[in-house]
Amino acid sequence: MTVEDFAREHQAILDKAMKIYVSKSRVRGQMWLTMPPSDKIRELRERVNRIEAAQERLDGGHLGDGHIVNTMIEDAEDIINYAAFLIKQLNRGERG
Repeated sequence: MTVEDFAREHQAILDKAMKIYVSKSRVRGQMWLTMPPSDKIRELRERVNRIEAAQERLDGGHLGDGHIVNTMIEDAEDIINYAAFLIKQLNRGERG
């Protein structure tokens, strides 16, 4: 694969996270603005913990029907969005 191929693959992942953000924003609005940056850090940590727990299940041979992997991917997509929320708040000078 070329750098361009990897870049397209990377962009597809970012595009999926953006679609999730837009879809959920239509329902929830911009709730992320109501909580401080420290909330985003907590959410990021929680998602990493979830992914680690799921990875342990995979390593233990619990492959199932792909549900574990799909759940890990969803948590990783959430990480992308929570990281973007954190960056936006830090860029705005928000603290807490």
